[in-house]
Amino acid sequence: MIQYSDATALVAETKSTRKELRMKPTVAAKIRDMAAMVGMDESTFITSAAFQKAQEVEKEQFVTTLDESQFDAFAEAAVAPGERNDALSEVIRHSHDLLVDG
Repeated sequence: MIQYSDATALVAETKSTRKELRMKPTVAAKIRDMAAMVGMDESTFITSAAFQKAQEVEKEQFVTTLDESQFDAFAEAAVAPGERNDALSEVIRHSHDLLVDG
């Protein structure tokens, strides 16, 4: 049997939320067969795969990776003195007028 683990196993919560899915019969059959092959029930198999994909998407959206030369250029730009941008300053000043606390 192929070793496959539940990506959600470390999430310490009770399964209390339901999702209903519609899928093509061929897709459903493949999921059923592969879940059985790795010794998982279909719900765990689907949930684990979807959770892993969600983590990948999150990483792609919120984690930026740079090679060494890109990082060096970024670090240099980050410590360089800034230049005033009057148009940007005006937008920021205007946005403060729109925001109200409380």
